[in-house]
Amino acid sequence: MNTKPRQRLSGLKPDALMAQGLAVPKQVVEVAGIEIETQIGRGGMGAVYLGRQVSLDREVAVKVLASELADDPQFLERLEREARVMARLRHPNIVAVHDFQRTEEGAAIVMEFVEGGSLREKLLKHPNGLPVTEALRILRQIAAGLEAAHASGVIHRDMKPENVLMDADGTARVTDFGLALPLHEGTTRLTLSGTAVGTVDYMAPEQFRGAEADARLDVFALGVLAYELLTGKTPRGSFDAPHRLRAEIPVPISAAVMKALRPDAEERFASITGFMLALHEGRRRVWPWLLGLFAVAVGLSWAAWPRDAKPPPQPGPWRDASAGTRIYEDVISGDWKNEDGVLTSNEQICIVKLEEDLPESYDVRMKFTRLGGMDSVALFIRANTTTGSAELDAWREGLAGVQLIGGEDLTKGYGFRFPLENGRSYELFVEVRPDLVRMSVDGVLMKEFDLTGKYIHPPAPWEWNPVARPAALAIGSYMSPTRFEKVEWRSLDFAVRQASAAP
Repeated sequence: MNTKPRQRLSGLKPDALMAQGLAVPKQVVEVAGIEIETQIGRGGMGAVYLGRQVSLDREVAVKVLASELADDPQFLERLEREARVMARLRHPNIVAVHDFQRTEEGAAIVMEFVEGGSLREKLLKHPNGLPVTEALRILRQIAAGLEAAHASGVIHRDMKPENVLMDADGTARVTDFGLALPLHEGTTRLTLSGTAVGTVDYMAPEQFRGAEADARLDVFALGVLAYELLTGKTPRGSFDAPHRLRAEIPVPISAAVMKALRPDAEERFASITGFMLALHEGRRRVWPWLLGLFAVAVGLSWAAWPRDAKPPPQPGPWRDASAGTRIYEDVISGDWKNEDGVLTSNEQICIVKLEEDLPESYDVRMKFTRLGGMDSVALFIRANTTTGSAELDAWREGLAGVQLIGGEDLTKGYGFRFPLENGRSYELFVEVRPDLVRMSVDGVLMKEFDLTGKYIHPPAPWEWNPVARPAALAIGSYMSPTRFEKVEWRSLDFAVRQASAAP
């Protein structure tokens, strides 16, 4: 994040005075330790400012509440309690709360500053919906934030595109957890931004009746978000299923969204996790159909391929890389168990070698479940002659991707975010080509990494030098016990098709 120095007056020049007067409106309340730089938003309950936290020299967003709301002790007490709950939420897909201050004039919440637009702004650029894979990626990130909040006993109650901020790298960050409070029974509830809680379009029917909040309120709102991301439309009144508006939306995914939007809470998914699993399963069900189309396309291309041309690479058979692992000879670090080819690591820094040599072009797929811990799971691969790591949930920041690339790790911002949920099974698919690596998770392409002229190497915390102890393929977990159900690889052959003999 880039910090911006506070503007200074240049003598008493009128133009400088005017510029600073416009940039920094009069503060409603002084916020201890914060230099207010400029107003970036305003609502019925106050204003939002960009500020600089002096002690840490970092940019923050400061929500300053209107002074009239500070006259309600019950409101402030609950607001402070929920701000404290938010401050305990630590997740890559949640905007963090740093501080809450009461003053004689009002109150302020100091939050992480996310430099990027809201999801609403992104939706406005895609009136017919985002590409399906992009929509599902964003939806999964929002769901991950909500799941973490629900696990901590926090229900959002105001889920809408305005409360999702998009990082510079395209990561969705949920904000305003727990700040939607009922001011009067049966009337509109307000958030700090001054908008109705859930804004009618996102409110589950039971919210209108003042029912006790549970996770299904957020399931309904997330269903509305999913509908908007996929179709560009807001589901109001009587509305068609998403796949009827866009033919490329798989029917099972469309059905999952419609279930999340059921008026009766008992007929919805009981949790965000259930909704995400249904979407995931829906995506998997369309694979046989897609593979059929792919086979037809390959067949047509093969028939039309020039007799003297080099055909596209053809994948070889999948080979089990983990079944023959020798625990005592192949373990590089940590303790491992091998139970009929299922490898399980312990809470140490664990690495086990699977293959000593691989071709220049190959694919790897790894099915795994992190059983505990908070750190990364890695697939160590050889690409462009050197061995590095393709990691998920690295550096305790939910970072993912290939590292080190040219000596730089994922904290440099070139990867993507993918926090893992303990106890949930994932499939990582890695395609290695000359100067190129692609990473997909659960069938969704996440990132392509250009290695042209660069080397890769595991980060120092893994405490492994692949030059001293070489391996072309290995798996590992960093202080996070993990079960690796399956690791397979296949080569890609670039053989020239032989011309058939003329009749």
